[in-house]
Amino acid sequence: MIPKGVQINLDLETEDSEMAEENNITESAKEKQKEPEEAGKTEEREDHGQLLITAQEADNYEEKLRLYDKALNLDPGCFDAWLQKGFVLDRIGKSEEALACYDKAFELDPEHLGIKCLKGFAYNNLGDFEKAIECYDEVLKVNPEDVFSWYQKGSVLESLGRYGEAMEAYDRALEIDPTDVLIREKRLRLLELIYKKGTLSDSPDSSFN
Repeated sequence: MIPKGVQINLDLETEDSEMAEENNITESAKEKQKEPEEAGKTEEREDHGQLLITAQEADNYEEKLRLYDKALNLDPGCFDAWLQKGFVLDRIGKSEEALACYDKAFELDPEHLGIKCLKGFAYNNLGDFEKAIECYDEVLKVNPEDVFSWYQKGSVLESLGRYGEAMEAYDRALEIDPTDVLIREKRLRLLELIYKKGTLSDSPDSSFN
């Protein structure tokens, strides 16, 4: 004869086993339900990454922008999509829209110095030279060895007719990278311009002997 307590325990054990089995079936069903969802998420991530790759390979700016917009619809927090979209917009003369994209990218990664360089380039294209210089100076405060920023700053200063400061910027860039042919050519042309004008700036009272 089985003690009541044991019988109860056996009953509980049986009930627990049935409940456990039922729970296992339920969990299994949930896992199966999750599988297509997870697959969908993976596919979405793959599609998102593929969109960026396809955009880079596209041979016209309109198609690139369409693909970047599609990527941003999938993931509004995609840093690369905002950055690349801004770059394309700047290339086709929509520099104000480019700046808006760069601001979005900056919100996602405030430490990314490349964004400030690109903003400087966009401001330069808009003719806002002082803003462009501010952007390059912000980069150079953090990284004084940034050749690109020294070169771009020199180019903007040259556009402003501040030839002496431009020459200093080119010289600084060449100190960091003496092998850069583009900067050497830019410096040489500026030097020729300075000697031709006989001045370090466009100001008539800045002549030198």
